Amino acid sequence: MTGLSCKVAFAILRCEEAIKLKHMIRHRLLMLCISVTFALTVGFSCSKKPEAATPVSSDSTSKIDEIFERYQSAVGGREAIERIVSYHGKGTFSTSLSNVKGTYEVWGKDPDKTASLVTFTPSIVIRKGFDGTTRWVQTPVGTFEDDSPNQMAEVERDADIYRVGKIKNLYATMRMDPNARLHGRDVYVVEGKPEKGPSDKLFFDVKDGLLLRWDMVRRNPKRGNIFVKVHLEDYQEVTGVKVPFKIRFAFESFDLTVMMDELKHNVEIDDKLFQKPKS
Repeated sequence: MTGLSCKVAFAILRCEEAIKLKHMIRHRLLMLCISVTFALTVGFSCSKKPEAATPVSSDSTSKIDEIFERYQSAVGGREAIERIVSYHGKGTFSTSLSNVKGTYEVWGKDPDKTASLVTFTPSIVIRKGFDGTTRWVQTPVGTFEDDSPNQMAEVERDADIYRVGKIKNLYATMRMDPNARLHGRDVYVVEGKPEKGPSDKLFFDVKDGLLLRWDMVRRNPKRGNIFVKVHLEDYQEVTGVKVPFKIRFAFESFDLTVMMDELKHNVEIDDKLFQKPKS
């Protein structure tokens, strides 16, 4: 299981032109905050209950099964993962584009409710959530919804990153790529192709079985493909499950680092937190 987070906040991007008209500097800060929101949602969203396992390519089925079973065991095992039905996390983030640091707070609740609060500056705060039906984003210039079928498919896939023991169910087909080296470690490389959207690549440590990196491509109508490499570091145990407390999102033009300060599992969360604000 990973405590991170990967998806672009498509609804926020819709307000880009409005932000530009207000103030260029404010626009740039908000775009940074959007990237943070993207990364946090990637890393800390709660997943839906898993469906039946999806098929994988026959030539590498056995090895892929072995890698995922070992990974599930490395992060705590199926029973420990299944016991988690909600979470609440807090932390900080920074980017390679500036010295400014921000804070975040995230919530998740089974089967598929998520919410986040990202504070970049006192005047730039972004909230986003999903109540099981409506996906929404609240920005300094308004509240937006997004119901694009393809974007929703990618959002749902990204949300499952929190439950990495269930990653296998995110893909329609999978295959093994040649082994590689990552930061001095030998890694297995698995390519996963979902029913909709581009393929991902996952890098598992040969020695301890943990997921070290997740390469993703997310599509946006106005920006084209957005590439990001998600580095998972500093795994720590929380209620029997190992979670990466440091997550670095390497975009094409900058890096975003998320540091988790606190994470609690199985907390009471009011469903109102996930509902779209009235104004």
